Amino acid sequence: MKLLLVSSFESWSLGLSYLRAFQQIGCVPVCFDMTAEYENASRFTKNRYTNWIISSYAIRKVNKQLLATANAYKPTLIFVHKGQLIFPETLKEIKAVTRARIFIFNPDDPFNPNRGASNEFVRSSIPIYDIYFIWSKMLKSKLTQAGASQVEYLPFAGDPALHYPAALTENNIQRYASDTAFIGNWDEERERWLSELEEYNLSIWGSDYWRKKCRNKFLRSSWKGRTVIGEEMSKIVQSSRINLNILRLQNKGAHNMRTFEVPACGGFMLHERSDEVLDFFEEGKEIDCFSTAEELKSKINFYLKNDNLRMKIAEAGYQRLLKSGYCYTDRVKQILEFYQ
Repeated sequence: MKLLLVSSFESWSLGLSYLRAFQQIGCVPVCFDMTAEYENASRFTKNRYTNWIISSYAIRKVNKQLLATANAYKPTLIFVHKGQLIFPETLKEIKAVTRARIFIFNPDDPFNPNRGASNEFVRSSIPIYDIYFIWSKMLKSKLTQAGASQVEYLPFAGDPALHYPAALTENNIQRYASDTAFIGNWDEERERWLSELEEYNLSIWGSDYWRKKCRNKFLRSSWKGRTVIGEEMSKIVQSSRINLNILRLQNKGAHNMRTFEVPACGGFMLHERSDEVLDFFEEGKEIDCFSTAEELKSKINFYLKNDNLRMKIAEAGYQRLLKSGYCYTDRVKQILEFYQ
């Protein structure tokens, strides 16, 4: 098998997690870096004031380069993440020339009208992919109705290179400790939930949208000024007594990347309740959950008074992740089974 992996490969990216996973099982793909190709298309793409002017030209250049890469390499399998810059016509031409199977994993909702989550290229390409992997069971029927040839459920996972119980020093604990922590970017839904917690010691780690867009003064003051990944994220998760996971609107009823990342780091997770998350972890034993603001505050109060139980649940969640195949190596094995 000759694999072409089409994604972005920043240090925090899902593409890099998948690349490591493929390599760990002995499959070494050729990589096409969508972000790097876009930025290399013109020096004006890196300037937010000129990017919108040059974007159409840059996207055409990315598609031309992707087609050239596929024609030169002649892959038998192409695995795409999201595909927000890929023209449907490019996918059709690649299939015609290479005869490769083209799979996609979309980490967002392809029907989300928010341009950051999806676009017309993504939606128009749905029928072209041989298999459409999606993280939400609820989206499977919508993709089938939109013309997808085959839709398969593929959850998120943990990446042991990024998400692991890092060694803590006393200085780490003093620096990162909080009663409750939220690691993630701002949106209105998350602001609505977290605004209920003004009586608690809360730390927020995420992009500067928490400063620019958040209206709640308490939440702006709780923001620690940056995003975190890797070892620092692990240290924050372990130093925080309670790690909150609040789902975006597009993830309601399902799960997100933090569903696996917090247990992988060895932290205690208080997760917004959903049917899917309860398929992965046992409530009250491996994680705990909430559905209302009243339940959220009640459980925060309970676990702040019960450290031993909280640590026991965190350890059980970590062991469940290790034993149940919740890592990206397990996900790429599933993908290759479908290919075979």
